[in-house]
Amino acid sequence: MNKDLNDKIFEHDISIEEFDHITDGVEDHVFSDRYLAGKESIMKNAHKAKISKLGIKVAAAASAIVVASPFVVNAATGGELFNRLWGNEGKKNVETHNEVVVEDGKYDDKGNPVTYEVTMPKIEYVAQDPEVAERLLAGKYTTEPVSTTIGDTTVTVETVVRDGMGIVAAYTVERAKGVNCYVYSQEENEAKGAFFNEDQNIMFGFQEGSGKIWVDLEKSTDTKLYCYEYMYDMYNVFGSEFAKPITDHITFYCVEFNDTRTNIEKTLTEKGDTSYIKDEKSVVIPVADKLESKTFTSADGGSVSISPIAMQWDSTGGNEIKGEALDSVTKFTITYKDGTEYLVYEFDKVASYGYICGTDTGFIALFNRLVDTDNVAKITINNKEFTLG
Repeated sequence: MNKDLNDKIFEHDISIEEFDHITDGVEDHVFSDRYLAGKESIMKNAHKAKISKLGIKVAAAASAIVVASPFVVNAATGGELFNRLWGNEGKKNVETHNEVVVEDGKYDDKGNPVTYEVTMPKIEYVAQDPEVAERLLAGKYTTEPVSTTIGDTTVTVETVVRDGMGIVAAYTVERAKGVNCYVYSQEENEAKGAFFNEDQNIMFGFQEGSGKIWVDLEKSTDTKLYCYEYMYDMYNVFGSEFAKPITDHITFYCVEFNDTRTNIEKTLTEKGDTSYIKDEKSVVIPVADKLESKTFTSADGGSVSISPIAMQWDSTGGNEIKGEALDSVTKFTITYKDGTEYLVYEFDKVASYGYICGTDTGFIALFNRLVDTDNVAKITINNKEFTLG
Protein backbone atom coordinates (compact mmCIF):
# COMPACT_ATOMS: atom_id res chain seq x y z
CA MET A 1 0.00 0.00 0.00
CA ASN A 2 1.18 3.51 -0.63
CA LYS A 3 0.94 6.51 1.66
CA ASP A 4 -1.77 8.29 -0.36
CA LEU A 5 -3.99 5.23 -0.20
CA ASN A 6 -3.66 4.79 3.53
CA ASP A 7 -4.14 8.48 4.19
CA LYS A 8 -7.53 8.09 2.54
CA ILE A 9 -8.37 5.01 4.59
CA PHE A 10 -7.80 6.93 7.81
CA GLU A 11 -9.29 10.32 6.95
CA HIS A 12 -12.70 11.47 8.22
CA ASP A 13 -14.96 13.69 6.15
CA ILE A 14 -18.58 13.37 7.31
CA SER A 15 -20.41 16.69 7.45
CA ILE A 16 -23.27 18.05 9.49
CA GLU A 17 -25.36 18.06 6.31
CA GLU A 18 -24.78 14.33 5.90
CA PHE A 19 -25.82 13.77 9.50
CA ASP A 20 -29.08 15.60 8.81
CA HIS A 21 -30.00 12.72 6.50
CA ILE A 22 -29.62 10.11 9.25
CA THR A 23 -32.01 7.29 8.53
CA ASP A 24 -33.83 7.00 11.81
CA GLY A 25 -33.66 7.69 15.53
CA VAL A 26 -34.29 6.54 19.06
CA GLU A 27 -34.63 8.05 22.50
CA ASP A 28 -32.99 11.37 23.41
CA HIS A 29 -29.25 10.90 23.06
CA VAL A 30 -26.24 13.21 22.88
CA PHE A 31 -23.86 12.70 19.95
CA SER A 32 -20.29 14.01 19.83
CA ASP A 33 -18.23 15.14 16.84
CA ARG A 34 -16.16 11.98 17.19
CA TYR A 35 -19.36 9.99 16.85
CA LEU A 36 -20.28 11.94 13.74
CA ALA A 37 -16.82 11.71 12.24
CA GLY A 38 -16.56 7.98 12.68
CA LYS A 39 -19.75 7.09 10.91
CA GLU A 40 -19.80 6.41 7.22
CA SER A 41 -16.66 8.10 5.98
CA ILE A 42 -14.11 5.53 7.12
CA MET A 43 -15.49 2.70 5.06
CA LYS A 44 -16.52 5.01 2.23
CA ASN A 45 -12.98 6.26 1.81
CA ALA A 46 -11.51 2.82 2.31
CA HIS A 47 -13.74 1.41 -0.43
CA LYS A 48 -12.89 4.17 -2.90
CA ALA A 49 -9.19 4.12 -2.12
CA LYS A 50 -8.60 0.40 -2.33
CA ILE A 51 -10.63 0.02 -5.49
CA SER A 52 -8.96 2.85 -7.37
CA LYS A 53 -5.34 2.45 -6.30
CA LEU A 54 -4.60 -0.85 -4.60
CA GLY A 55 -4.75 -3.04 -7.71
CA ILE A 56 -6.06 -5.99 -5.69
CA LYS A 57 -5.25 -9.43 -7.04
CA VAL A 58 -8.39 -11.49 -6.67
CA ALA A 59 -7.77 -14.57 -4.56
CA ALA A 60 -8.73 -18.06 -5.61
CA ALA A 61 -12.43 -18.69 -5.11
CA ALA A 62 -13.16 -19.65 -1.54
CA SER A 63 -16.33 -21.44 -2.65
CA ALA A 64 -17.67 -22.67 -5.94
CA ILE A 65 -20.64 -20.99 -7.58
CA VAL A 66 -23.70 -22.09 -5.67
CA VAL A 67 -25.59 -24.97 -7.27
CA ALA A 68 -27.40 -26.18 -4.18
CA SER A 69 -31.08 -25.62 -3.56
CA PRO A 70 -31.83 -21.88 -3.19
CA PHE A 71 -33.88 -22.68 -0.11
CA VAL A 72 -30.97 -23.82 2.04
CA VAL A 73 -30.25 -20.55 3.89
CA ASN A 74 -33.78 -19.46 4.64
CA ALA A 75 -35.32 -22.90 5.16
CA ALA A 76 -32.70 -23.69 7.78
CA THR A 77 -33.94 -20.80 9.87
CA GLY A 78 -37.66 -21.16 9.20
CA GLY A 79 -37.79 -17.87 7.35
CA GLU A 80 -36.04 -16.01 10.17
CA LEU A 81 -33.16 -14.72 8.04
CA PHE A 82 -35.37 -12.91 5.54
CA ASN A 83 -37.51 -11.50 8.33
CA ARG A 84 -34.37 -10.09 9.93
CA LEU A 85 -33.04 -8.67 6.67
CA TRP A 86 -36.34 -7.24 5.40
CA GLY A 87 -38.85 -7.73 8.20
CA ASN A 88 -39.42 -6.80 11.82
CA GLU A 89 -37.59 -9.63 13.56
CA GLY A 90 -35.36 -8.01 16.20
CA LYS A 91 -36.44 -4.50 15.16
CA LYS A 92 -38.74 -1.92 16.69
CA ASN A 93 -40.61 0.95 15.07
CA VAL A 94 -39.41 4.40 16.09
CA GLU A 95 -41.40 7.64 16.21
CA THR A 96 -40.15 11.02 15.01
CA HIS A 97 -38.26 12.97 17.69
CA ASN A 98 -35.34 15.35 18.16
CA GLU A 99 -31.76 14.52 19.12
CA VAL A 100 -29.21 16.85 20.71
CA VAL A 101 -25.79 17.00 19.05
CA VAL A 102 -22.74 18.25 20.96
CA GLU A 103 -19.86 19.76 18.97
CA ASP A 104 -16.61 18.60 20.57
CA GLY A 105 -14.15 21.36 21.32
CA LYS A 106 -16.63 24.18 20.68
CA TYR A 107 -17.93 26.32 23.56
CA ASP A 108 -20.10 29.39 23.91
CA ASP A 109 -19.16 32.58 25.75
CA LYS A 110 -20.13 30.99 29.07
CA GLY A 111 -17.92 27.97 28.54
CA ASN A 112 -20.77 25.60 27.77
CA PRO A 113 -20.47 23.07 24.92
CA VAL A 114 -22.13 24.19 21.69
CA THR A 115 -25.17 22.04 20.93
CA TYR A 116 -27.89 21.89 18.31
CA GLU A 117 -30.88 19.69 17.54
CA VAL A 118 -31.49 17.40 14.60
CA THR A 119 -34.80 15.77 13.74
CA MET A 120 -34.72 11.97 13.80
CA PRO A 121 -37.45 10.63 11.48
CA LYS A 122 -39.92 7.84 12.01
CA ILE A 123 -39.04 4.35 10.84
CA GLU A 124 -41.43 1.48 10.37
CA TYR A 125 -40.77 -2.22 9.87
CA VAL A 126 -43.26 -4.83 8.70
CA ALA A 127 -43.27 -8.61 9.04
CA GLN A 128 -41.93 -10.53 6.06
CA ASP A 129 -43.81 -13.65 4.99
CA PRO A 130 -41.12 -16.30 4.18
CA GLU A 131 -43.08 -17.79 1.27
CA VAL A 132 -43.54 -14.36 -0.28
CA ALA A 133 -39.83 -13.68 0.23
CA GLU A 134 -38.91 -16.89 -1.59
CA ARG A 135 -41.17 -15.93 -4.48
CA LEU A 136 -39.86 -12.38 -4.80
CA LEU A 137 -36.20 -13.36 -4.53
CA ALA A 138 -36.71 -16.23 -6.99
CA GLY A 139 -33.74 -18.17 -5.67
CA LYS A 140 -31.32 -15.41 -6.66
CA TYR A 141 -29.29 -15.39 -3.47
CA THR A 142 -26.27 -17.35 -2.31
CA THR A 143 -26.74 -20.22 0.10
CA GLU A 144 -23.28 -21.52 1.00
CA PRO A 145 -21.28 -19.55 3.62
CA VAL A 146 -17.78 -18.28 2.85
CA SER A 147 -15.42 -17.64 5.77
CA THR A 148 -12.13 -15.79 6.12
CA THR A 149 -9.95 -14.86 9.08
CA ILE A 150 -8.03 -11.62 9.50
CA GLY A 151 -5.94 -11.43 12.68
CA ASP A 152 -7.96 -13.20 15.33
CA THR A 153 -11.34 -12.25 13.81
CA THR A 154 -13.37 -14.50 11.50
CA VAL A 155 -15.98 -13.15 9.11
CA THR A 156 -18.49 -15.51 7.51
CA VAL A 157 -20.63 -14.22 4.65
CA GLU A 158 -23.91 -16.15 4.86
CA THR A 159 -25.86 -14.78 1.90
CA VAL A 160 -25.74 -12.03 -0.73
CA VAL A 161 -28.53 -10.59 -2.89
CA ARG A 162 -28.05 -7.99 -5.65
CA ASP A 163 -30.00 -6.25 -8.40
CA GLY A 164 -27.50 -4.01 -10.21
CA MET A 165 -28.50 -1.02 -8.08
CA GLY A 166 -27.93 -2.33 -4.57
CA ILE A 167 -26.39 -5.23 -2.67
CA VAL A 168 -27.66 -6.79 0.57
CA ALA A 169 -25.39 -9.11 2.55
CA ALA A 170 -25.78 -11.04 5.79
CA TYR A 171 -22.61 -12.04 7.63
CA THR A 172 -21.24 -12.87 11.06
CA VAL A 173 -18.14 -11.52 12.80
CA GLU A 174 -16.52 -13.73 15.44
CA ARG A 175 -13.66 -13.26 17.90
CA ALA A 176 -13.05 -15.52 20.89
CA LYS A 177 -11.85 -12.65 23.09
CA GLY A 178 -14.88 -10.53 22.16
CA VAL A 179 -15.61 -8.71 18.88
CA ASN A 180 -13.90 -5.32 19.04
CA CYS A 181 -13.66 -4.21 15.41
CA TYR A 182 -17.04 -2.40 15.27
CA VAL A 183 -18.58 0.38 17.29
CA TYR A 184 -22.22 -0.64 17.40
CA SER A 185 -25.33 -0.12 19.48
CA GLN A 186 -29.04 0.50 19.13
CA GLU A 187 -28.22 4.15 18.52
CA GLU A 188 -25.80 3.29 15.71
CA ASN A 189 -28.39 1.01 14.10
CA GLU A 190 -30.92 3.80 14.10
CA ALA A 191 -28.46 6.37 12.77
CA LYS A 192 -25.75 5.66 10.19
CA GLY A 193 -24.94 2.10 11.22
CA ALA A 194 -21.93 0.39 12.80
CA PHE A 195 -18.46 1.74 12.04
CA PHE A 196 -14.90 0.63 12.68
CA ASN A 197 -13.38 1.11 16.12
CA GLU A 198 -10.19 3.15 15.85
CA ASP A 199 -8.59 1.44 18.85
CA GLN A 200 -8.08 -1.91 17.12
CA ASN A 201 -6.11 -3.08 14.10
CA ILE A 202 -8.33 -4.55 11.35
CA MET A 203 -10.69 -3.36 8.63
CA PHE A 204 -12.72 -5.23 6.05
CA GLY A 205 -15.54 -4.68 3.61
CA PHE A 206 -17.11 -5.49 0.27
CA GLN A 207 -15.15 -3.98 -2.58
CA GLU A 208 -18.15 -3.52 -4.87
CA GLY A 209 -20.51 -1.85 -2.41
CA SER A 210 -20.76 0.69 0.39
CA GLY A 211 -23.61 1.56 2.72
CA LYS A 212 -24.98 0.89 6.19
CA ILE A 213 -24.06 -1.92 8.59
CA TRP A 214 -26.92 -2.99 10.85
CA VAL A 215 -25.94 -5.19 13.82
CA ASP A 216 -28.62 -7.57 15.08
CA LEU A 217 -28.46 -6.83 18.81
CA GLU A 218 -31.11 -9.38 19.68
CA LYS A 219 -29.22 -12.28 18.13
CA SER A 220 -25.60 -11.17 18.65
CA THR A 221 -23.33 -11.98 21.58
CA ASP A 222 -20.06 -10.45 22.79
CA THR A 223 -18.09 -12.98 20.74
CA LYS A 224 -20.31 -13.22 17.64
CA LEU A 225 -22.10 -10.43 15.78
CA TYR A 226 -24.84 -10.94 13.21
CA CYS A 227 -24.58 -8.14 10.66
CA TYR A 228 -26.75 -7.06 7.73
CA GLU A 229 -25.26 -4.61 5.26
CA TYR A 230 -27.34 -2.54 2.82
CA MET A 231 -25.14 -1.12 0.05
CA TYR A 232 -25.32 0.73 -3.23
CA ASP A 233 -23.50 -0.85 -6.15
CA MET A 234 -20.23 1.08 -6.56
CA TYR A 235 -20.03 0.49 -10.30
CA ASN A 236 -23.56 1.82 -10.77
CA VAL A 237 -22.71 5.07 -8.96
CA PHE A 238 -19.03 5.67 -9.79
CA GLY A 239 -18.40 3.59 -12.89
CA SER A 240 -15.10 2.00 -13.83
CA GLU A 241 -13.05 4.61 -11.95
CA PHE A 242 -13.72 2.87 -8.64
CA ALA A 243 -15.21 -0.53 -9.42
CA LYS A 244 -15.86 -3.28 -11.93
CA PRO A 245 -19.30 -4.56 -12.86
CA ILE A 246 -20.39 -7.59 -10.81
CA THR A 247 -20.53 -10.84 -12.76
CA ASP A 248 -20.40 -14.04 -10.71
CA HIS A 249 -18.77 -12.79 -7.50
CA ILE A 250 -18.02 -9.87 -5.27
CA THR A 251 -14.75 -9.34 -3.42
CA PHE A 252 -14.34 -9.15 0.34
CA TYR A 253 -11.24 -7.13 1.22
CA CYS A 254 -9.45 -7.48 4.59
CA VAL A 255 -6.49 -5.65 6.07
CA GLU A 256 -4.64 -6.12 9.37
CA PHE A 257 -2.40 -3.35 10.67
CA ASN A 258 0.55 -3.82 13.01
CA ASP A 259 -0.87 -1.29 15.48
CA THR A 260 -4.21 0.27 16.35
CA ARG A 261 -5.67 2.69 13.86
CA THR A 262 -5.47 5.48 16.45
CA ASN A 263 -1.74 4.99 16.87
CA ILE A 264 -1.20 4.71 13.14
CA GLU A 265 -2.95 8.03 12.59
CA LYS A 266 -0.46 9.61 14.99
CA THR A 267 2.40 7.96 13.11
CA LEU A 268 1.08 9.23 9.80
CA THR A 269 0.93 12.76 11.16
CA GLU A 270 4.19 12.75 13.07
CA LYS A 271 6.52 10.55 10.99
CA GLY A 272 4.84 9.81 7.71
CA ASP A 273 5.55 6.10 8.21
CA THR A 274 3.62 3.82 5.85
CA SER A 275 5.05 0.44 6.88
CA TYR A 276 2.13 -0.54 9.06
CA ILE A 277 0.35 -3.16 6.94
CA LYS A 278 0.74 -6.55 8.59
CA ASP A 279 -1.53 -8.56 6.31
CA GLU A 280 -4.08 -7.96 3.57
CA LYS A 281 -6.11 -10.22 1.32
CA SER A 282 -9.11 -10.40 -0.96
CA VAL A 283 -11.63 -13.23 -0.82
CA VAL A 284 -14.04 -14.11 -3.61
CA ILE A 285 -17.69 -14.28 -2.54
CA PRO A 286 -19.78 -16.05 -5.22
CA VAL A 287 -23.10 -14.38 -6.06
CA ALA A 288 -26.23 -15.52 -7.85
CA ASP A 289 -27.78 -13.78 -10.84
CA LYS A 290 -29.11 -10.31 -10.13
CA LEU A 291 -32.78 -9.73 -9.41
CA GLU A 292 -34.87 -8.39 -12.25
CA SER A 293 -36.09 -4.81 -12.12
CA LYS A 294 -38.91 -2.90 -13.77
CA THR A 295 -38.73 0.62 -15.18
CA PHE A 296 -41.36 3.23 -14.33
CA THR A 297 -41.45 6.55 -16.21
CA SER A 298 -43.08 9.96 -15.72
CA ALA A 299 -44.80 12.19 -18.26
CA ASP A 300 -42.08 14.79 -17.66
CA GLY A 301 -39.29 12.35 -18.38
CA GLY A 302 -36.92 10.60 -16.04
CA SER A 303 -37.32 7.06 -14.77
CA VAL A 304 -37.36 4.84 -11.71
CA SER A 305 -35.96 1.32 -11.78
CA ILE A 306 -37.31 -0.90 -9.04
CA SER A 307 -36.61 -4.45 -7.84
CA PRO A 308 -37.77 -6.27 -4.70
CA ILE A 309 -34.79 -4.90 -2.73
CA ALA A 310 -34.07 -1.42 -4.12
CA MET A 311 -35.04 1.44 -6.42
CA GLN A 312 -33.09 4.01 -8.41
CA TRP A 313 -34.39 7.38 -9.59
CA ASP A 314 -32.70 8.80 -12.66
CA SER A 315 -33.77 12.33 -13.61
CA THR A 316 -31.90 12.24 -16.94
CA GLY A 317 -34.15 13.44 -19.75
CA GLY A 318 -36.75 14.93 -17.47
CA ASN A 319 -37.51 18.25 -15.81
CA GLU A 320 -36.27 17.06 -12.44
CA ILE A 321 -33.48 18.91 -10.66
CA LYS A 322 -29.99 17.81 -11.68
CA GLY A 323 -26.80 17.80 -9.62
CA GLU A 324 -27.24 16.83 -5.97
CA ALA A 325 -30.64 15.46 -6.85
CA LEU A 326 -31.37 13.84 -3.49
CA ASP A 327 -31.39 17.29 -1.88
CA SER A 328 -34.41 18.16 -4.02
CA VAL A 329 -36.43 15.17 -2.79
CA THR A 330 -38.87 15.76 0.06
CA LYS A 331 -40.92 12.59 -0.20
CA PHE A 332 -41.24 9.36 -2.14
CA THR A 333 -43.88 6.67 -1.95
CA ILE A 334 -44.65 3.32 -3.57
CA THR A 335 -48.36 2.76 -4.18
CA TYR A 336 -49.63 -0.76 -4.74
CA LYS A 337 -52.50 -1.80 -7.00
CA ASP A 338 -54.76 -2.38 -3.99
CA GLY A 339 -54.29 1.24 -2.91
CA THR A 340 -51.95 0.59 0.03
CA GLU A 341 -48.74 2.59 0.26
CA TYR A 342 -45.16 2.14 1.34
CA LEU A 343 -43.95 5.58 2.41
CA VAL A 344 -40.21 5.16 2.01
CA TYR A 345 -39.06 8.66 2.83
CA GLU A 346 -40.39 12.04 3.90
CA PHE A 347 -37.96 14.77 4.88
CA ASP A 348 -37.58 15.08 8.68
CA LYS A 349 -40.54 12.73 9.18
CA VAL A 350 -40.07 9.23 7.75
CA ALA A 351 -37.04 7.12 6.80
CA SER A 352 -38.32 3.57 6.28
CA TYR A 353 -35.41 2.23 4.26
CA GLY A 354 -32.21 0.28 4.79
CA TYR A 355 -29.92 2.82 3.17
CA ILE A 356 -30.06 5.67 0.67
CA CYS A 357 -27.34 7.11 -1.54
CA GLY A 358 -27.63 10.30 -3.58
CA THR A 359 -26.27 10.33 -7.14
CA ASP A 360 -25.67 13.15 -9.62
CA THR A 361 -29.05 12.56 -11.24
CA GLY A 362 -31.12 10.99 -8.47
CA PHE A 363 -30.68 8.39 -5.74
CA ILE A 364 -30.54 4.69 -4.91
CA ALA A 365 -32.63 3.47 -1.98
CA LEU A 366 -32.31 0.04 -0.37
CA PHE A 367 -35.66 -1.01 1.11
CA ASN A 368 -36.24 -2.22 4.66
CA ARG A 369 -38.89 -4.61 3.31
CA LEU A 370 -39.31 -6.62 0.12
CA VAL A 371 -41.40 -4.98 -2.60
CA ASP A 372 -43.63 -6.99 -4.92
CA THR A 373 -42.92 -5.12 -8.15
CA ASP A 374 -45.72 -6.95 -10.01
CA ASN A 375 -48.21 -5.23 -7.71
CA VAL A 376 -46.79 -1.70 -7.86
CA ALA A 377 -49.22 0.76 -9.46
CA LYS A 378 -47.06 3.87 -9.28
CA ILE A 379 -44.08 5.50 -7.62
CA THR A 380 -44.34 9.12 -6.52
CA ILE A 381 -41.28 11.32 -5.97
CA ASN A 382 -42.30 14.71 -4.60
CA ASN A 383 -45.41 15.33 -6.72
CA LYS A 384 -44.25 13.46 -9.83
CA GLU A 385 -45.82 10.12 -10.62
CA PHE A 386 -43.95 7.31 -12.33
CA THR A 387 -45.91 4.46 -13.89
CA LEU A 388 -44.97 1.29 -15.69
CA GLY A 389 -44.18 2.09 -19.33
